[in-house]
Parts: sequence; C-alpha cells; structure tokens
Amino acid sequence: MANKKKGQLTTTSEWAKHLRKFLKRKFWKKERKTGKILIKNQTKSS
Repeated sequence: MANKKKGQLTTTSEWAKHLRKFLKRKFWKKERKTGKILIKNQTKSS
C-alpha cells in the first residue's frame, strides 16, 4: 500500500515485512481519523 488508491485519504511509505501488522493498524487509524476531520470540516463550512 505504498500508493494512494481511490477512496483513500492518506498515503504510506513502503512497509517492511516485520512491521506490516503494526503499520497497517497505524495506517487505518490515521485513515479513519482523517475521514472524521474531513467530514467535520465539510459540515462546518456548509
């Protein structure tokens, strides 16, 4: 998941094999947090 794909808000760098589980959790936590912030900003400006 080194590239940004359609529907994703954030990107990551190359994942080392021994860190994949940790970095996947970190990535999706950041993705959810960014989504919440994006929704909050959109509703605020409406």
